[in-house]
Amino acid sequence: MIPNLARLSERARTSGDRPALFVAGQMIDYRELARRVDETERGLGALGVASGDVVAVLLENGLAFAEILHAIAQRGAILLPLNARLTPRELAFQLEESGASILIHGAGPLADLAAESAALIDASQTLDRFEVNSEKAPALAAVAAARSEAPTEHPRIDPARTLALIYTSGTTGSPKGALLSHRNLFWNAIGSAMNLGVTPEDRWLVCMPLFHVGGLSILLRAALYGSAAILHERFDPERVNRALDDEEVTLVSWVPTMLERVLAARGGRRAPPSLRCVLLGGGPAPSGLIESARSQGFPIAATYGLTEAASQVATQVPTLAEPEGASGLRPIFGTQLDTIDDDGKSVRGRPGEILVRGPTVMEGYWNRREESERALRGGWLHTGDIGVLDAVGALEVLERRCDLIISGGENIYPSEIERVLLEHPAVIEAAVGGRADADYGRRPIAWLVATPGQALDSAEIRRFCVDRLAGYKIPVEFTVVDSLPRTATGKLRREQIT
Repeated sequence: MIPNLARLSERARTSGDRPALFVAGQMIDYRELARRVDETERGLGALGVASGDVVAVLLENGLAFAEILHAIAQRGAILLPLNARLTPRELAFQLEESGASILIHGAGPLADLAAESAALIDASQTLDRFEVNSEKAPALAAVAAARSEAPTEHPRIDPARTLALIYTSGTTGSPKGALLSHRNLFWNAIGSAMNLGVTPEDRWLVCMPLFHVGGLSILLRAALYGSAAILHERFDPERVNRALDDEEVTLVSWVPTMLERVLAARGGRRAPPSLRCVLLGGGPAPSGLIESARSQGFPIAATYGLTEAASQVATQVPTLAEPEGASGLRPIFGTQLDTIDDDGKSVRGRPGEILVRGPTVMEGYWNRREESERALRGGWLHTGDIGVLDAVGALEVLERRCDLIISGGENIYPSEIERVLLEHPAVIEAAVGGRADADYGRRPIAWLVATPGQALDSAEIRRFCVDRLAGYKIPVEFTVVDSLPRTATGKLRREQIT
């Protein structure tokens, strides 16, 4: 039986005076966080939330989100974290398909978005709404007090019980709700700890959104380890740098665009000695960016993860160098990797679809039996991503299968071309997609964002590529744009430009 992630009181008994959260200028220790979570859980009970109910949460990063996360886990309910950047129609789809019983949301624009989304769901579905952090609506704890909700006994939660329902595009473009259990998130925390280590003084900076598994998992890891999380409402490179310098941050998770913005705002200052790991995920990073970061003392650990595997799958060991032969990603403890060709045969040393197996892999997709069986066939999670496993099991991630460009029978990986384009000093961002072509099927084309103060010339960029890419990989068209569409976590939304 795994330790009970759902009972924060156990952590409060052993680490009550230790910092749990640094948020909005205050420090919350584990004893105080456990008290707040108990009150919040009573509030959920007063609102009628029972074990197994889906609770939708539309909040910015903050103390309220953390309290509600732990309270939902403690009650045995299911968290549905919602992305505030989605449209009301997109949110309504998630609310309706999940059968959420209540939508807890913030004030102002978030309240408006919640109302618009709720108005679009089927009239037969009962969806209560509750606003927090507003003068017009009491906190969940106040609801519990007003309704005399008694403290709840907390039986041990079955590790197989679903803790979070997180929507993702999965291995196709159709949004699906990945079911992550207490066991999935526990083992991901253990796998991360085995790779990165845990120290009593760890402080993990959380500047990724909590509706994303990469942010959410950090709060759960911290509670399991008894370490602290420094929680920012949103990503701000200037504020991140102040936290790095002044708040003894030891760990942080970023995507390449976040790292790039932090370095730019840092102005060449070295990383503080307290920082022992920068997990860098969300897609391939330009080699020049990593080299620059490491030269300034940032211990980079590239990582590959999936919502369907509760976050990390394979990760480098944090390092300030790139030892020869050590650039591959190693599966975290308890996780197995394989790559297969189009015939389903295991391959090594050449591209294949990445498969994942282990205790972090989701139970399936919410109410999607056929898609769950297809994604989990043979006991492996079929990721739809393309990678190469070497003889010792180290992984190089190449591309998502859906992004692969097949041109004249040749496989072209957009990320490979993007890495080359980003080596050009006048290119700060790059995206590559495929365009239909009568002769070749598809041909690569590129969108570029210029480095401030520099001009981009298509002919010169093409010449730059000639020495670095095979002819069939060189984009047939270059388009300069002001910005590229990205998700809230900084991942490129390639589907919006192709």
